[in-house]
Amino acid sequence: MKKILSFILLSALVYGCAEKNTDIVDSHYKMGLAYLNSDTDYLAIVEFEKALMIDGNNDKVHYAIATFYVKKNRPKDAEKYIKKAVELDPENLDYQNLLATILATQNRTLDAINIWKKIVENPKYPTPEIVHFNIASAFMQIRNYYEAENHLKKSISINPRVMNTYITLANLYILSNKYDEAIKTLQDLLAINPTYNPAKVQLAKLYINKSNNAAALNLLKEVITSEPNSKEAKDSIELIKEIGLK
Repeated sequence: MKKILSFILLSALVYGCAEKNTDIVDSHYKMGLAYLNSDTDYLAIVEFEKALMIDGNNDKVHYAIATFYVKKNRPKDAEKYIKKAVELDPENLDYQNLLATILATQNRTLDAINIWKKIVENPKYPTPEIVHFNIASAFMQIRNYYEAENHLKKSISINPRVMNTYITLANLYILSNKYDEAIKTLQDLLAINPTYNPAKVQLAKLYINKSNNAAALNLLKEVITSEPNSKEAKDSIELIKEIGLK
């Protein structure tokens, strides 16, 4: 009976220590996150490293450290920690996404694309339109404009209200000398968001390129009237002067 009682007490002690350690790790982790989003972000790594000293296999701490190094523009260090996070939790798609992003920043574009493609095939991932945009950006980096166009279109089809995707697709068409497609893309954007002035300025430039000065002038005047102190308004004024529109 004494042996059984000793075993029960020892088990309770071990369980209590493990629970306490988990609380300490969580405390350091949360403190690190607080520092990471502050002006004293350099203190974040101190807290994260303290957490790892207690639990070296905590995937979320490895992920947090990778995020810290991404913020500090140290991709090699970030890669080391995110790979460990992925190893510890290979089903976590956020970890996979950060790994792909880190690889892309190191010009390991095809490796990044392969990871993103696996992520976007998973129906559980909540924002596939962002992944398609990332894939498109990576393909643009290696000048595969055909694949870039396909993924930008997929991104728009999933979420048609992300203005930057239209702008990127229009820029892609301009790079490919597909000016009519660029015009159509910006027109589609303005049909959804008629007050998006950056698109109006870009569309006006395309109209000028097509010698449609009247349509360009109307757009530029709309920009100047709606936001007279904005950068887009100043660009519009300069553009009107440059081409002699009245």
